[in-house]
Amino acid sequence: MEKEAKTPIEKRIFTNRNLKLRNINAIGFDLDYTLAGYRSPDIEILTFEKSLEKLVKEKHFPKDILKFEYMENFAIRGLIFDIKYGNILKTNKFRYVKRVYHGFQKYSKKERRNLYSNRKLDLSSENYRAVDTLFEIPETYLFAKLIDFFDKSSAKSQSSSYKWLYDDIRWAVDMVHRDGTLKNIIRKHPEKYISKNELLPLALNHFAKSGRKLFIVTNSGYEYTTFVLEYLLGKNFRDYFEIIIYSSKKPEFFTKNYDYRVISDGRCFEAEGGNVRFLENKLGVYGDSVLYVGDHIFGDMVKTKQSSTWRTMMIIPELEHELKTKVTVKNDLKKLITLFELKNRTNRKLDMIIEELNRLIKEKEEEFENLNPESVKEIDTRISKLIENENSLNSKLTRVLTEIKDIEEKIDRAYNPYFGELFKEQNELSLFGDQVLDFACTYTSDLTNILYYSPTEYFHTPIQLMPHDKEPEFLDIEVGEIGEN
Repeated sequence: MEKEAKTPIEKRIFTNRNLKLRNINAIGFDLDYTLAGYRSPDIEILTFEKSLEKLVKEKHFPKDILKFEYMENFAIRGLIFDIKYGNILKTNKFRYVKRVYHGFQKYSKKERRNLYSNRKLDLSSENYRAVDTLFEIPETYLFAKLIDFFDKSSAKSQSSSYKWLYDDIRWAVDMVHRDGTLKNIIRKHPEKYISKNELLPLALNHFAKSGRKLFIVTNSGYEYTTFVLEYLLGKNFRDYFEIIIYSSKKPEFFTKNYDYRVISDGRCFEAEGGNVRFLENKLGVYGDSVLYVGDHIFGDMVKTKQSSTWRTMMIIPELEHELKTKVTVKNDLKKLITLFELKNRTNRKLDMIIEELNRLIKEKEEEFENLNPESVKEIDTRISKLIENENSLNSKLTRVLTEIKDIEEKIDRAYNPYFGELFKEQNELSLFGDQVLDFACTYTSDLTNILYYSPTEYFHTPIQLMPHDKEPEFLDIEVGEIGEN
């Protein structure tokens, strides 16, 4: 499946930093959402329901919450929990809060600014926690659902902090992952929860046949990982890999000097724990000759880039939906750009009229004693005309702003009805989009997309555009007088 003239857009690999595959001698993989995809919404529903059961049984939450039904498409990655105020936030790349939901109540612009003072969030604060992985999506919805539930039924949640609720939810979700609740059910019904990609063996061979050493570094334990790999690749899954590291404790795997325990020292070396230096020595491959493929923005991308010179490829399963949606809203987006230009032009005209209007009023007031009746009448006529033009432009501005709002809401709904586009926030990068840009050398929707490319592919960074490069004249967009009538 060599790269053709037109690789489907949802199958393409996108580049933030030049990457020559011919210089890569070892390729590593995470397990969850990298080698193993999970079926949505089945896996989210399972996590949601089992977490509710934990909260009722162990934390004595009201049994009424067991009636909750999971709602798809509420949360996206890159959101922020405000643990103190019980809010879910979306920020732009500068960490300024742009959207706030308290439960399912969206805060107005004024409410948002009053609470967050139009300032950058300090994400190192214990009051905030980022939604980094797809496993945290049901947790985010659960947080909103229980905020909504307790605010309506109890005064407890309306205290000075919602930390108690967040801590209980975090405990429940973490427990269903750690105590085997989810894994045991997945192992009984893998076909329901694990997406088996028949192209995965071909993708791994695509690399291995060109002489690359393949390895796995996963936080999952030995039993679950081997079960999943056998389900995906067959009983001889070890034949694909030089090394498999289980229970790696990422991101500390990249930053700490943990010891390791050898499980097998055969053709495929298997161990628990360890660290990045131990792994490089075992592979005999170092630094930027290693490419690591993972889905976790913090554990797989940020810490890898901060603590090593490994190259990175981020798997973003949501990207396929984002790309397809971008195609469907293309015309709306063009129209939106045109409307913003028209809004800016209308505002400039209004400013000029208001400035001239104020000048004439001031002139009449200050020079009235020296003006003859004809001069006063002329000034009044000009003032009346300016007021008429001002009213006309104000009406036009209202129409343009209304249309902008309608189109922005339409575009948002196409991506996500609550939080919009994953990589953007309005016309800026979102926190998630900025992190992908900074820390992922390349990114794509699925590991098997590599089959569209040569094993020695040179991924080039696209031309970087400055704001002046993005003017409508350079993007083949006509700036017409929309809404003149």
